[in-house]
Amino acid sequence: MKKENIAIILVFPENPDNIGAAARAVKNMGFSDLRLVGPPRAWRAKAKKMAVSAEDILKKGKEHASLHDAVRDLGLVIGTTRRPGGHRGAFLPFEKTLAKIRGKSQNQKIGIVFGRESKGLANEDSASCDHLVTIPTGSSYPSLNLAQAVIVMLFALCRERRFEKTALHERALNKKEIEITVSHFEEALKALGYKKGGSDLLPRILRTLRGLIKRNGLLEPEAQMIKGLSRKIREKILNVRGTRIE
Repeated sequence: MKKENIAIILVFPENPDNIGAAARAVKNMGFSDLRLVGPPRAWRAKAKKMAVSAEDILKKGKEHASLHDAVRDLGLVIGTTRRPGGHRGAFLPFEKTLAKIRGKSQNQKIGIVFGRESKGLANEDSASCDHLVTIPTGSSYPSLNLAQAVIVMLFALCRERRFEKTALHERALNKKEIEITVSHFEEALKALGYKKGGSDLLPRILRTLRGLIKRNGLLEPEAQMIKGLSRKIREKILNVRGTRIE
């Protein structure tokens, strides 16, 4: 996902505090393109209080007279709304929307549109969007604050990328290394009194562990933790018995 290819567009925002908080959310998540359609007078000065360290986002923020003008350079426009209705446009499920934005942002500019605090997106504004999406919320009170909606949407977009980045730095073990890790755990179980024969509890525990690993894999830090805990268990038990651990 190319963050520089994603623009956050606030349509007729009413409260400068919300604009400032939204700017902060934009910067928190590592984005920078903020656009405003018909904001209130002196919004940059009044929004500083809530923007905190995101004044640079406010300064760079572009002001437009209409949503049509704000999206002219964009290839895909996604509108956020809690109000359903076929007459309002084509809705996409939330996760599919995220996947579309991540994929399309590789080679084109994308806009994510948020409506005014009191009424959301007007029908004419939703008509300027290619797709509409509803952020999943509790049914008893589904309306989000403007800045909350911005940060939830942007966090959700970044979530998968952050997981992938973490996974790249944590090597997954191969089958031989997994068996070595399982053997450490097995020795700890034996030290605790689980024995082969007589009872099938030991093989059942090991089968369960292997099943968990097959479903999710095993990262190097996880294996180190299992081996470390297994060694501590053996040391504790064997030291009590006066036996030296090898």
